[in-house]
Order: sequence, then structure tokens, then C-alpha cells
Amino acid sequence: MSGLAKFFVVINLVLALFFLGVSATLFQSQKNWKGAAESSKEEADNTLAKAEKMKEDLQGKIDVRQKNIDSLKMETEQLGTQVTQLHNSNGDLRKEGARLATRIDDMESRIAQKDEHIQDKDSNIGRLEDEISRLTTEIDAAGSAKKSAERLRNRALLDKEQLSQQNEALNKEITALREDFDNQKLLISRIVDSGIRLPDIGVITAPPIDGMVVGVQEGVVVLSVGKDDNVQIGYEFTIYDGNRFIGKVQVTKVLDDMSGCTILFEEDGNRISEGHKASTRLSS
Repeated sequence: MSGLAKFFVVINLVLALFFLGVSATLFQSQKNWKGAAESSKEEADNTLAKAEKMKEDLQGKIDVRQKNIDSLKMETEQLGTQVTQLHNSNGDLRKEGARLATRIDDMESRIAQKDEHIQDKDSNIGRLEDEISRLTTEIDAAGSAKKSAERLRNRALLDKEQLSQQNEALNKEITALREDFDNQKLLISRIVDSGIRLPDIGVITAPPIDGMVVGVQEGVVVLSVGKDDNVQIGYEFTIYDGNRFIGKVQVTKVLDDMSGCTILFEEDGNRISEGHKASTRLSS
């Protein structure tokens, strides 16, 4: 028996006892038993009507509660279904969590490897920075050497230009000496043709002077002695290779530290060349 049915049984018992009590009271205190009975019946009817009203209200409440119970049962079933789904989802999530944990372990391993690679790269970067510093120092030194080389090159170019100018001047002098030589050869030829002895004319006695042949070009011999060594135009120099006689030359042009000469004669089979000794004295 449900609690609601028990409740109604208790109500009926209470009403019955109330009716009996009222009836007994009326029978004892009233002389009009019929009127008392009718009054009691009327009260009992009113009480019964109230009880019926209460019963209807309770039944309405019971119906509402039953609906609520049915709704709760449906919600419970739905919740059970959702719980089952959540359990399944939880299982899937656990599998996904395990898979993610595996991936995390793999990523951590890769990160550790990357850290090792980064440390290696940092070490390589340090070595490269040291190498760059060394190369920078070498580049700076090379730059200084380059500047020095450029200065030397510019100086060499200037020296080359000066030497070119000097060479040009020497070429002009050599050309002039060659012309003088040709003129002197012509003059000597005329003198010889006139029957005059050559040693008696234009021969200047020279003091002892020793030098060296520093160049020979187109019949002009350049000696390493000049005005600074008291050389004068007309001096004659004997040319030797060691102690071997090579020939004789005569000064036709004098500079401060060198002089230009024409060749008077050369021994057969010998040629005056650079490096030969020149002296105004005869070597024994």
C-alpha cells in the first residue's frame, strides 16, 4: 500500500472517530435525539464533503507528483543515456589522452634533441665568432698592408715615371752623342785623309780615374764616373775584362755621376759590354 493510500485510510479513521465522538456527545447531552442525529449527520456530511474536497486536492497533487515522477523517470533515463555516452566519451578521451601523452613524450624527446642541436649550434656560433674576429683582425692587417702596398705602388709608379723621364733624357743624350760620334768620325776621317797624325790633336792627358761600364747602346758607352770624379770631355778610358784588354773609348758627354763615351776601337772578337772595367791608366 502506497503512502497516499495510507494517508486516506488514516483520514477516514479520524473522521469516523470524530463522528462517533460527536454522536456520543449528542446522545448524552441532548434530549432531541433526532435533531441531534440530523445535526450530526449534517456536520458529518460537511466533514465528508471537506474530506472529499481534500481528497480531490490531494489526488490532484498526487497526479501532479506522478507526472513529476514520470518526468523525473524520463529525465533519469535520459541522464542514464547521457551518462553512458559520457562513459563512452570518457573512454575515448582516455584513449585520446593516452595518444596525446605519447605525442607529448615524443615532442619532449624532439625538444631535447633540438636543445642538443641548439647547444651544438651555439658552440659552432662561438667558434665562428672567434674565426670572424680572427679574420677581421687579418682583414684589418691586410687593409693596412694593402694601403702600404698602394703607397709603394704609387711610389713605384712615380719612380717609374721619373725613370721613364730619365730614360727619355738619356735616349736624347745618346742620340746627341751618336750624332757627335758621327761628326767626330767624319772629322777623324778628314783628319786622317789630310795626313795629320791623330794622337797629336785633341788628346787630353787624364788623371788616374777608375770606373765601370754601366751600359752600352748603339755605339755609346756609359761609364759610372762623371764630374764628381773629375772626368772631362776628351778623356780616354781603356776597357778591360778582368786583365784582358777589350778596347778604348773617349768621353763626349759628362754628367755629375756618369759620362757618355764613343768607342775608339775594340779588339777583334771582343765587344765592350756592361760590367767591364774602365780606367784612364794602362793595366800591365
